[in-house]
Amino acid sequence: MAGDASPSSSKGAGHRKQASLNSLGDDGYSEGGSFSGRDSYMDEREGGMRGFDFDPEHPTRRTPSFAGSGKEKGEGIGSLARLVEALEMYDNPHMDSYMSDEQDGSLGAGLGSIHPFGGMGLGDDMDGDEKALLGGGGGKRKGGYAKSCDSFGYAAEMNPKLKGKKVPLLEEEPTEEYVPPPFNANAPEGAEAMERGESGEVLEEGEWPRRPFKRGWKFNIVGMILMIIFVLALGFYLWVRITKTLDLGQYTWYGWMVLIVEMLGATSTILYGLNIILDPVHEKLEMEADNPGITKTKCRYHVRVLVPCYKEPLEITARTVQAAYNARLPAGCDLTIYLCDDGKDPQKRKWCEQMGPDIVYVSGRIRKSGEMNGKSANLNNCLSHIYPVGTPIPANEITCIFDADQVANPDFFLKTLPLFDAGDDVGMVLSPQAFHNLAPGADIFNHGNIQFWEYAQHGYDALGFISCTGTNFLTRSLAFEQAGWSPEYTLTEDYALGMELRKRKWKCRYVEEYLAVGEAPEQVRNCFQQRSRWAKGHFQIVLSNEHCPLFQKDLSWFQRLMYCSGVWSYVVGAITAPMFIAIPLVTIWAGVFPIVVSWWAAVGLTVYFLAQYMVLNYVRKFNHIKPLWFANVANNILWWTFVKACWRAVGSTMGKGITFKTTLKGRGMLIANSIGDLWMPTLCFLGLLASLGFGMFKVFTGPTVVTTLSISLVWIIYSAIPPYLLLHYNFIGRGATLRWACTLCFLISSLCGIAAITLLWLVYPTQYDYSGIMGMTYRFYDAERVGALPANYTIPWRGPAFLQEVGPKAQGFGNMTGGFMTGGQAGTLKMTIPTAFSMTMLAWGMLEFPHGYAKANTTNDALDTLKWGTDYLLRTLAKQTKAGQKYPEYNIAYQVGNYSVDRGRWDRPENMKDKRPVYYVPTKNGTSDLGGQIVAALASTAMVFQDVDSKYSNKLMKESLDLYAAISRKKGMWSDQFLYACAPPDPTATLTNPIKPSCKQPDVAFRGSMVYWYNSTSWRDDMAWAAAWMFRASGDPNYLSDAYGFYRTHKDLEGDLDIRYLIDWDNMIYPTTIMLAMLTDNPQFHSEAQAYLQKWLCSSGDTISYTPLGRAYNRFNPALGQTMNAALVSVIYGQSIQPPAIAPKPFETVKYNDGLKSQKYICWTRKQMRYVLGDHGVSYVTGLNAKMGSPQRVYDRGASCPSPPQNCSAITALYNPTPNPHVLTGALVMDPRTWDFFDDNRSSNDTWVSVDNNVGLTGALAGLNQVTGTYDQCLQGYGILARDAAICDSHL
Repeated sequence: MAGDASPSSSKGAGHRKQASLNSLGDDGYSEGGSFSGRDSYMDEREGGMRGFDFDPEHPTRRTPSFAGSGKEKGEGIGSLARLVEALEMYDNPHMDSYMSDEQDGSLGAGLGSIHPFGGMGLGDDMDGDEKALLGGGGGKRKGGYAKSCDSFGYAAEMNPKLKGKKVPLLEEEPTEEYVPPPFNANAPEGAEAMERGESGEVLEEGEWPRRPFKRGWKFNIVGMILMIIFVLALGFYLWVRITKTLDLGQYTWYGWMVLIVEMLGATSTILYGLNIILDPVHEKLEMEADNPGITKTKCRYHVRVLVPCYKEPLEITARTVQAAYNARLPAGCDLTIYLCDDGKDPQKRKWCEQMGPDIVYVSGRIRKSGEMNGKSANLNNCLSHIYPVGTPIPANEITCIFDADQVANPDFFLKTLPLFDAGDDVGMVLSPQAFHNLAPGADIFNHGNIQFWEYAQHGYDALGFISCTGTNFLTRSLAFEQAGWSPEYTLTEDYALGMELRKRKWKCRYVEEYLAVGEAPEQVRNCFQQRSRWAKGHFQIVLSNEHCPLFQKDLSWFQRLMYCSGVWSYVVGAITAPMFIAIPLVTIWAGVFPIVVSWWAAVGLTVYFLAQYMVLNYVRKFNHIKPLWFANVANNILWWTFVKACWRAVGSTMGKGITFKTTLKGRGMLIANSIGDLWMPTLCFLGLLASLGFGMFKVFTGPTVVTTLSISLVWIIYSAIPPYLLLHYNFIGRGATLRWACTLCFLISSLCGIAAITLLWLVYPTQYDYSGIMGMTYRFYDAERVGALPANYTIPWRGPAFLQEVGPKAQGFGNMTGGFMTGGQAGTLKMTIPTAFSMTMLAWGMLEFPHGYAKANTTNDALDTLKWGTDYLLRTLAKQTKAGQKYPEYNIAYQVGNYSVDRGRWDRPENMKDKRPVYYVPTKNGTSDLGGQIVAALASTAMVFQDVDSKYSNKLMKESLDLYAAISRKKGMWSDQFLYACAPPDPTATLTNPIKPSCKQPDVAFRGSMVYWYNSTSWRDDMAWAAAWMFRASGDPNYLSDAYGFYRTHKDLEGDLDIRYLIDWDNMIYPTTIMLAMLTDNPQFHSEAQAYLQKWLCSSGDTISYTPLGRAYNRFNPALGQTMNAALVSVIYGQSIQPPAIAPKPFETVKYNDGLKSQKYICWTRKQMRYVLGDHGVSYVTGLNAKMGSPQRVYDRGASCPSPPQNCSAITALYNPTPNPHVLTGALVMDPRTWDFFDDNRSSNDTWVSVDNNVGLTGALAGLNQVTGTYDQCLQGYGILARDAAICDSHL
């Protein structure tokens, strides 16, 4: 639904500790991290960061700059890379970090570390200068020179007096305090540097900064275009989501909630996107003319390197101090190193004493109770002695911080110190971090953090935003002092320090080179605790009234927002990650999808996600794509950590302190990992896995695999990747198997994204034009008309037909033309009972859904069709009036045309000019079923015409009153006793003469008559149907009483027939039940109506079943017309029980209503309608476009016959395999199959069409065209656990 709002994508807070950046510092002295290897992250092609080594002889290295310089393929590996390789030669046991809970392991802690430079000796392939850096002779610590020292506890190389001697390390615990001497403010170098400007002039008091730093930047055209596209896409997407995708009915609240979460993610994307709009422009570094490779500075800087440590082993801290000491300095600059030992380690003290005066051991401070940040307190203790309070600090004093495991490149100071020359207000110079133990292809915790170091910090540099990262940085000591030294009020002192400097208008420079290497935490416990501390530190600051960036008046509003973006990224990650895990699970189990899936949704989501993907995955190097993916993986692993950190930080504002946990060792640590850190990822993974299995079963055993359920399955696979990789990392392995797993998962996640977008386009429901399709159905009724056609008749291939039809005058009949060909089995015959049923159902639809007809602009078509039908029904009634009778008797024509003759001839109706017989029965013999259908048709049509043509309406009502009285006197089924025309005894006999059944033997008694196919099985349901309509049309309660009586007697005497759950001309009890429920609001009728609908909606398979693609069918009559008749009464009843739009007044009688059931009934109609119209490829409505087409060979004489003058016969039409030459638009084929197969063949009854098979479709279309809601609302609530209790478990 809509966008990854994880902290990795948001990039917020502007320093290495924000969740979005997965930055690399640590509050302990030894940072955890892993150097990924230059083959992946340290590529030296143009536009990327340079590697560790610096070759002064290489042409591209003579004038180093920030533009990047590449190495030629095959060049030797630099000195620092070899140093990294050497570090791995040491096997260090678990040790405590400064903060006592973070680090478990040290540089080179495992010999099994994967390293791209493994197997290369430290001194192999070095030139003389490089060897001097690591072990060459002595010299003074001035710029351009280097010393070397031993890492193993001996200092012979560092101190000439100790050469050839081994000095054992002390074992006793020191008791005194070791403090550094204060700097000499009167030293010539310092005074000179403080007083001179760029050209040596003396600065006047109050003229700071005399040389302000002018930051260079330029627009990143590609980044700017991507951000413009994203902003436009976001606006378009927001419009689509609000206006097109939130109409979810009872689940609208859920849709809004997901949209809000999506917008949270969008804000994070915008904050990150700001970093790719601008590129910084850096100056070239000047070189010493007589010493190539040594940079020049305008001031003689004195660098004071502080290395804080606690319990890290000596070999770790010694290596860090050694690398800093060996790093070359610009000419004229000097260096002093301070090992700030809070662990009071005598070995470290002795080692420093043996190293000489340039390495100072600092220890012995008393740690305060409840100390928040021991690292800052340790640093500040040292700095307070170096720079006593009240002593002016010259501008050339520089403080450099290295965590205890950070090994500097020999070029570190050559690349960083000159940047202070750019302006007097340059207060900090930052460099990125890298880690030697990082497997570049398996960095699931995103220690490498390419997204931050090479994109976010790159943008921060151009924007002038200080994002300190805790180690490998230099500050002007004057700026450091003004900021209050290292902040002790938070766990994330680096984040706070950057803000404090920016408040005081100091500026920052960023060196886009990896100039130091450390070690990343590898144990899961340490990784989680490290990120938790970063998050808690951010929250501490933002939740503080004193330090919250929003309240800092010295910051611009842009800076305030940027400093708050880190916390915002944690908040977004803590909300979005679990939400986007939960969404597919909710869909699978509860069946609730958070958006209306439509064409608009597909367009909006595609545009927005592609735009967001381009912003979040914008790379300047192709090999950065996978590291950016790791940022997303890490945030989906760590979201629970962010949630807990947020909760605890909020709790701290209420008096609950933030404490640290001791790092467990050995077996206890492994147990703690499983319980403390992995329970939530494991729970998520198992939940996703179970949902995937059940969801796949439901999809592949359901109507179709292309549903929102299928999108959720893809989503689940994508969401399961991060927790799986974490479990693999912890339980299976971290070597080659993890790299292979990461590569495979990277490909799978990419394919999931493509599949999700593709499925979105495949799954969105077709928007059917109900109005247009309603009009098409009336074209079908027009095509079935016979008689003298009206002047506005629009079917070009049809003409007047059967104009010679006349009934026997002796029986009261006259002109019998008009009406409709019944179709189907009856062909061109005109059967009265299905015609009467059809007119009633059409009239019912018009009465219930007038707005649906008006919306479709088909009201006039419907009136014309009804009048055409009822005019013919009036002709089928021949009155037999006798003196003294209040109400006449009738002869009712039930059939026109001979079935045997009609079946034997396949021709155009216009060519059938023979006289056709009329079959009839008298009401005095019992015609309750046939007469009842006609009464209902006349009464319902009279109601339709009441406001349109009152004269015609009154005519119909009068005839219905008389006919109802006639059929009420003698009750019975018309097929029990009837007169019919049988085969004449000789060719001269007339077919219209009534002959009693005894005139012929039974084998020929039905010849010509279709009483066998249209005989009734009950009559009381028809009488109840007729009485209900008479009551509705006239308001006479006597008719209602009749309806009750006929209903009860039907249940008593004919009720065994109701188990078939049919609705057609022979089965009218269920339409009657729904009609009476609407008219009377009687609970009994409501219960019976809902029992009928329950049978269709909640099939048990005995009577009502479903095809694999979801079409409901009745086993007694599986024709589509039956399904559509059920759909019509379902939408009629569903509309009738909708809750009132206006709340009832006090004491006002309220009719029965049930909004949930109403929605379910209407939704069932929608689903069945969509099946018919073509949701599964084939449309069963002729002339309607669908993916796999619609019926082409309909069983209809007029449509199958070629146009004149071509001959039409069974050979040229019925058995012709080609499609019909004329499209019978709007006809619903019968398709009585019980599986999803359609045989488009005229010889198959699949292609039969008839008027009574079509009327349910027309009425249901009108209903769906009127009722509120959408089909997408109906897609909700059908998950694995969903059983429609409101419908299927109701006690009726």
